[in-house]
Amino acid sequence: MHPAKPRRELPFGIPVLVCSHPRSHGEESALFSAIALAERFLQEQLVAADRASRGHRPAPVAGHQGIRETVLLVGAGVTNLVTAHHLMENGFQVTVVDACPDPRDNKPWHRYGASRGGGNARMFTLTEMDEYHAKSTTDTESNLVFDRPPARLGWDVRPDTAASEADQRWIRDFKSVPPWLAHGYSRDILGLNRRSGELWRSWPKSRPHLLDDVQLRHDILRLYENAQHLDAAALRQDAVGATLGRYGSPQIREEFPALRDAAPDAFAGGILVRGFTVNVHDFMGRLLDSLASGGADLRFGLRAERLLRDASDRVAGVSGADGVLSCDHYVVSPGVDGGSLLLDTPFAGQIHGVLGCWATIPNLEPALANSLKVARRGHITEDANVTVGRNASGEPVLMIGSGYGWTGADPGNIDERKLRSLHTAVADTVRRLFPRTYESIGGRAGLRGTQTYCVRPWTASNLGLFGTAPAANGTFVVTGGHNTGGFAQAPVIAEAVLDALRGRHHPMHTLYHPLRTRRALGADVAADTVTT
Repeated sequence: MHPAKPRRELPFGIPVLVCSHPRSHGEESALFSAIALAERFLQEQLVAADRASRGHRPAPVAGHQGIRETVLLVGAGVTNLVTAHHLMENGFQVTVVDACPDPRDNKPWHRYGASRGGGNARMFTLTEMDEYHAKSTTDTESNLVFDRPPARLGWDVRPDTAASEADQRWIRDFKSVPPWLAHGYSRDILGLNRRSGELWRSWPKSRPHLLDDVQLRHDILRLYENAQHLDAAALRQDAVGATLGRYGSPQIREEFPALRDAAPDAFAGGILVRGFTVNVHDFMGRLLDSLASGGADLRFGLRAERLLRDASDRVAGVSGADGVLSCDHYVVSPGVDGGSLLLDTPFAGQIHGVLGCWATIPNLEPALANSLKVARRGHITEDANVTVGRNASGEPVLMIGSGYGWTGADPGNIDERKLRSLHTAVADTVRRLFPRTYESIGGRAGLRGTQTYCVRPWTASNLGLFGTAPAANGTFVVTGGHNTGGFAQAPVIAEAVLDALRGRHHPMHTLYHPLRTRRALGADVAADTVTT
């Protein structure tokens, strides 16, 4: 019998018996689940106490004597546009400002943020916005991704000379998340994905005009190069209720003729899962047209520079080059470019950039009908999305989004050599899956002309951020940092924003609280708080 070590406590006061004998994966997972449930319960108590200390805002006045509550949304990424539309539907007078050009103007891609500057493709599955920390004590590799360049299967695309204190602090924050907490974070993200899926399903009936002619495609084929990875993924997809069918390699080539010519070892098999894809640039255009027709004030090329506060430290306006904008409520979703706007908030320094690469190829006959998610373990670009859509000329194309490249706090801090290595790896995925198309465009040289990238907002916790503070006449909200899941979670983010403005609680207010990790671990607690 192994001797038991002394009892220890988590910072919240949760007692944990730390034993020296090894546990099975199932036992460890069960222990982590129990601890994570306790952590979430205690976080809920803290959020409830915080709300009680602020008091309750008066009953909403929207519609009273013809007066509508006003809300200023800073940022016109797809998440904030979905939020703006949801608020307008619920009686708010909406103003949207963004430093970039109007997404409908089709300016060069590098003048936009991640939503419009990235490929014209977005995807929803029940396991989007994944959690990337180590979730078991035997995983010694996951927490090292920011320490390595792509050539060593890491994410660091900064120049080798980059070593700012802000970046090093962010890496330390990432590594401070222990497996038990990452286990809980993953469960919480999946729960919000499930709610978002429920909300997305209502859109074709309740808002058909917004999904008209945006290349909406249902059901996604997940491909796995490694058989063991396929087996593990099948268990996960089954657990979340996503699985529609499972196929071996010969079945895939028969059922999906566009993949018939793929390299012999391009995939060991695949899983057809619930989900959908859209041409996101077209979708954003529909949202903007609908907002404009509903009376929203849309202002582009206007950078919000800093928050203005009243004598009681409540947000009273947002200043920019054109003066001060004041509304009842404020919703800030700045992507990776929050800059000085968030300096005096708990969000300062929490959002860094992780770039993703994009390339486009023709969708030749026999055309691919279902969008893909491709998993290649041990490859520089381990994950890839292949989205069925069309280009600006209306021609059928496949848009490939792949690669992770951490830029640190500065989204422009990119080593061109490392970026080229990611683009080359994306080309390798295209060549293996679609060799005939790859040759038809001239191989690597032809693909190079379509390659772009965008920088996505990412947090060290891998959770999104959601925080509120009092405004002079309402509520101030910051939301962002959703890594690969901003579009996927857009409806549930919009739901959480509306609840915040109405003085109601929403689970996201707790799960994405900007101080959640610090509260769970304590400001100076190391990553090995719980040793198993």
